[in-house]
Amino acid sequence: MSNSNTFSDNLNQTSLDDAYRYNTFSQYINNMKKPIYSPSCIFCSCQNTISLVNDGGSFRQCTDCKRQFKAIILDYK
Repeated sequence: MSNSNTFSDNLNQTSLDDAYRYNTFSQYINNMKKPIYSPSCIFCSCQNTISLVNDGGSFRQCTDCKRQFKAIILDYK
């Protein structure tokens, strides 16, 4: 049994920007509190860090020691 559409050029590809986007109509999920992450490097305590993930800064990189780390959650908003 073969499916001729499985590997054809007729399939619509999902763009990378939309592939991991999460949308929901659930009021419970939409009203959940979001974490506030610390910008401090866990290795050298430098405040100059950049967010590597577009989720508010859960995974960061230090501009001083160049290490990547999971940020500490300070609070929820």
